[in-house]
Amino acid sequence: MNIHSYKVLEFNKLREELAHYMVIEENQEKILGLEPIRDINSLRKELEIVRDFMDFLRFDGGFEPNGMKDISSITKKAQLMGIYLETDDLWALNINLRLFRIFKGRLETLEKYKELRNRFIGLPTLKNIEDLINKAIDPEKNIKDDASLDLREIRIQKKNTVANIKRKFDEIFSNPAYSKAVQEKIITTRDGRSVIPIKMDFKGLIKGIEHDRSSSGSTVFIEPISIVSLNNKMRELEVREREEIRKILLRLTDQVRLNTSVIDEIGQALSYLDILNGKAQYGIEKRCSIPEINNKEMVSLVKARHPFINPNFVVPLTFEIGKGYNTLLITGPNTGGKTVALKTAGLLTLMALSGIPIPADEKTSIGFFNGVYADIGDEQSIEQSLSSFSAHLKNIQEILNSVTKASLVLLDELGSGTDPMEGSAFAMAVIDYLKDKKCKSMITTHYSEVKAYGYNEEDIETASMEFDVETLSPTYRLLIGVPGESNALTIAKRLGVSEVIIEKAKSYISDEDKKVEKMISNIKDKSLELETMQAEVEELKAKAKKDKEEYEEKLRVLEKEKNQILKEAYEKADKMMREMQNKAAALVNRIQKEDKTKEDMKDVQKSLNMLRTTLQEEKAETVETKPKVARKIDYKIGDRVFVNSINQYAIVNKINLNKETLNIQAGILKLEVSMDDVKTVVEPKKKEYRPINTHTKTRVKSEVDLRGKLVDEAIYELETYMDRALMNGYREIYVIHGKGTGALRTGVLEFLKTSRYVKEFRTGGHNEGGIGCTVVTLK
Repeated sequence: MNIHSYKVLEFNKLREELAHYMVIEENQEKILGLEPIRDINSLRKELEIVRDFMDFLRFDGGFEPNGMKDISSITKKAQLMGIYLETDDLWALNINLRLFRIFKGRLETLEKYKELRNRFIGLPTLKNIEDLINKAIDPEKNIKDDASLDLREIRIQKKNTVANIKRKFDEIFSNPAYSKAVQEKIITTRDGRSVIPIKMDFKGLIKGIEHDRSSSGSTVFIEPISIVSLNNKMRELEVREREEIRKILLRLTDQVRLNTSVIDEIGQALSYLDILNGKAQYGIEKRCSIPEINNKEMVSLVKARHPFINPNFVVPLTFEIGKGYNTLLITGPNTGGKTVALKTAGLLTLMALSGIPIPADEKTSIGFFNGVYADIGDEQSIEQSLSSFSAHLKNIQEILNSVTKASLVLLDELGSGTDPMEGSAFAMAVIDYLKDKKCKSMITTHYSEVKAYGYNEEDIETASMEFDVETLSPTYRLLIGVPGESNALTIAKRLGVSEVIIEKAKSYISDEDKKVEKMISNIKDKSLELETMQAEVEELKAKAKKDKEEYEEKLRVLEKEKNQILKEAYEKADKMMREMQNKAAALVNRIQKEDKTKEDMKDVQKSLNMLRTTLQEEKAETVETKPKVARKIDYKIGDRVFVNSINQYAIVNKINLNKETLNIQAGILKLEVSMDDVKTVVEPKKKEYRPINTHTKTRVKSEVDLRGKLVDEAIYELETYMDRALMNGYREIYVIHGKGTGALRTGVLEFLKTSRYVKEFRTGGHNEGGIGCTVVTLK
């Protein structure tokens, strides 16, 4: 990348600002040298991870980076044999290991952050090292008494020795013989030994060792003879304590040394976490988003803002380059925002390519450029004594020597600083060169010739920064497809410059320039007119779409209501037919008992079938139904089935696939029924009974236990049982079906209502099983 481009696009300033978001000092230096990522897949993955981390901070509790440190420096120190880590280093290591373990633990419960999890979830943690450090060191970074048994014993002895020394001094302080000699009843230390201040005149009164004198010489500090042995013991204990602490720190350092590779791996992860956190915090505070990275060298900015301009005042920019055209030529008055537009496009592109969130809408798309080059501003090289134009020429030449198809070039006021005619020619030549290279370029200019050239040339789109001549101020809106007017004379006139001067100035403008300015004015007027018309068309299209949707919704509701009414009517008729079929079944039973002719019964059956078939055909024609799905047939001709509508078993005589009906025979009754009205019967294993003869009857109990059976299976067994019960002369039987869910009981009661064997039935009494048993009286 071009160092000059970094400077004029303020990328250096951006990196400095981002560095302040880093906690680890080494990362601040790293961010100051941040460069665009050279691999598109790595860049896309980096931006996805940053997106995940921004969401993690906003919606899932965030991340607390306080205490983060480059722990690789601690492991390097631990490699030096004979050297042990101090408590500050060990505690910092403990804090960082704990911070990473907690972050990883939270991440394990959040599966939505796919890229973030992939980056960290496979890394190890070192809870055992944390525990060792926590056991030995407290938060104030002091060695705990319980760090070892020997240290605990030494500190107990120290505590006792201190108490003994204090007691000995208290005896001296309380002795009347020494009251005149003691300067103050305080215990102080000299050279690590406990002493008391004694008046110079009475120093011979207390036997002991003199350690120091006051500056005035009126006080001497004496270690009484009775304290000497205790002080010696105290010094010995302190030496033993220091040695024991050294051993503890050596043991902890050994553990760090043994786990160096894992700690370094965690350290690298923490360093990257700090950078991620910094980028994400910056993105959230600056109201940034993650753009798409395309591989077509195209820039499409949506509501883009310059990061160093207050977001409450800046007018967001929306434009694209590289899709329908490679060159965007921006014209318009000074202070209109042309330079800001160039800087915004260049800086946001560099930010996105470096994996930094950008202040723009997330619909923004940035091309994967291999270079971003800019020549912006009126800088002069004092060292080389170059003029403004010469300095620009030097920068432009360096850019032209470097550009490729995958470059983004930003040139401000191209050709300015010299004769307008030559400057225009130079600008057009540079634009031609960039066009031939097929690189993407944004160029600003004042020259009328360049404006006309850009408007008429293919692969160049003209644009302008809008200027309100009424208020004499820019609006900072970028108008694509509209070249800008030179408003100098208009502004001068509104500011009160003499009409004579204005007219004289106009007379010096060439006819060609006047034609260009008039063309630009006409284009602008037409553009505004087209914008107004387009807005009206869009409004009419939206209204027409809304009216169409409302009409379709009303039509749908009416159709739904019509179908619902018809459906309910036919369902009612269908229900009535089912009831009539039940009555028909009862009628057949009565016909059989009363020995009526088969012809009468057949007439009834035929009438019922015809009526039901007519109803079904009319319903199918009138009511919309969902497409039929091929039905799975679980029975064949000759199978025994249970027909719900007549509550009886029957034999399948014929299968009508098209109509989805069955022809069945239940006793002497023949019917055509819907397949939905039929259940397949699972034949239970038949119990073997001895044949009935005239001498003995098969004895059956007066009760049948149906608990645990399916409804169809239970009804089949109950029907068989009642046959045998009648043969054995029973007039009252007990049907045990249990309470359970009630499904079996309900099925049994429904069967009993229509069974030809049953006279009446009732629920069992208190001593008969209650609702778990039904008492049946047979005919």
